[in-house]
Amino acid sequence: MLALVLFLSGASTDQALDVPLESYQAAATAGATGTVTGRVFDERRRPDEAERPVAGVSITMVPRSTEFLRKVEEVKRKSRDSANNYRASAASILSLKAAYEKALWEAGAADLVRATAADDGGRFTVEKLPVGDWVLIATHSASIDKHAAAADSRRRNIYTPGTRLTGYQVVAIWLREISVTRGGSTTLDLMDRNVWLSGIVEDRAPGVSR
Repeated sequence: MLALVLFLSGASTDQALDVPLESYQAAATAGATGTVTGRVFDERRRPDEAERPVAGVSITMVPRSTEFLRKVEEVKRKSRDSANNYRASAASILSLKAAYEKALWEAGAADLVRATAADDGGRFTVEKLPVGDWVLIATHSASIDKHAAAADSRRRNIYTPGTRLTGYQVVAIWLREISVTRGGSTTLDLMDRNVWLSGIVEDRAPGVSR
């Protein structure tokens, strides 16, 4: 087993994660792989309406890491404690995701970071995933213009000193743990009702908010 060392934001000490990279890579070499498919959509609001597919959702799959999951669950739990924690939660999750992906690349396992995007029908497929435990992280952002953002910021009374709010992204994050089996296929429905975490990422520029 290869010990993968990650330097995750918010950690007081270096966190060593036991991720069996060699077993994933051996499975890939042996052709022991499976497939994950899914669709992303907004549920119908009325019985006579159709579901609305969500295109462009970013889909990333990475080997399951207990420490990575602990960190993101901690961010999610603390996001309910205060407005400031909520405001920072989505950006923190994305930073943890990026740090984990970077560590995989630096460990020579770039092939174990699998990324795609939902098509115009909200559908996605990730093929030839080596047998093992995986984590799917799906993200979707919608931009809010600076006028609406400023009004929302005034209501929340949240400011960053020395900056002005120019807009923000409303971010939906889905997280799923998946066990991939040889020749198996897992199908997922990601919808507005089962978002794992919903947050914002603020766009700010130098200046003074008022």
